[in-house]
Amino acid sequence: MKICSRWFKELLIFALATGLAQLVRGEPIPARGDAPNDAAKAPVSSAPDHPAAPPATMKTATIDLGDGVKMEFVLIQPGSFIMGTGEDTDADGDASPPHKVTLTRPFYLGKYEVTQAQWEKIMGSNPSHFPGAKRPVDTVSWNACQKFLAKLQERTGRKFALPTEAQWEYACRAGTGTAWSFGDSDALMDNYAWSGHNSGRTTHAVGEKQPNVWGLYDMHGNVAEWCADWYAKHTYSRGKVTDPTGPSTGNSRIMRGGAWGDDSGYLRCTYRNCNGPDGANEGIGLRCVMLVAESSP
Repeated sequence: MKICSRWFKELLIFALATGLAQLVRGEPIPARGDAPNDAAKAPVSSAPDHPAAPPATMKTATIDLGDGVKMEFVLIQPGSFIMGTGEDTDADGDASPPHKVTLTRPFYLGKYEVTQAQWEKIMGSNPSHFPGAKRPVDTVSWNACQKFLAKLQERTGRKFALPTEAQWEYACRAGTGTAWSFGDSDALMDNYAWSGHNSGRTTHAVGEKQPNVWGLYDMHGNVAEWCADWYAKHTYSRGKVTDPTGPSTGNSRIMRGGAWGDDSGYLRCTYRNCNGPDGANEGIGLRCVMLVAESSP
């Protein structure tokens, strides 16, 4: 589903492979077509700077939106990790080299992807292709997400944002250095993710699969999640970086995590995807960051 500058090429390949009728029905373009199985399962382990924190150490926060609709967040503590993957497992050449990233500030990250009930409570409408109050909202553009975050802030008095790409990968890895948060083999994928293997070509209610060890659900699959950063292919540093926020400008915004129609290789912790800020389809949603108030830990 990597769109970027290769949109027209992928659109042609997809149309030839699956038929134009599938496009007319609005089914999302799979991530880069057919993923090599070897690449999808290749180990990309790198030792994390800190071990995964046990769930008992996790602090959570809940925001009440009214009428029984709530948003739950997990406090992510600062730390360092190895971001990216080696060139041998970087099929696109945009997720390498692996490099040390340090995040100096704590942040709250949504325990779940934003649901349709939450979006509709804030925005007054629901753009989703797959209706369901507990399903993740889909078919939302990056620009639409900014409007949602602004209204959410106005309603609650708290500050919200999309995660930076570094924040997202740090939280997804949850202290691990493996291809997926649960290990280097995708044999357990069905326990943690809705993907092209088990989704039935649709989204599912958030939180039905197992979370990572930091208590975050659906970090792999269901819907791809917007990040704050602009996309650039050769943006990773070979040295250490602190609190990176990506390029200062660009044409496309980052998406992470993969979606319900993707193979396991595109659900890796390191896989980078992108789309234009106005782009939206039924494989795209979001997860919110809530900034830590100055008086909070």
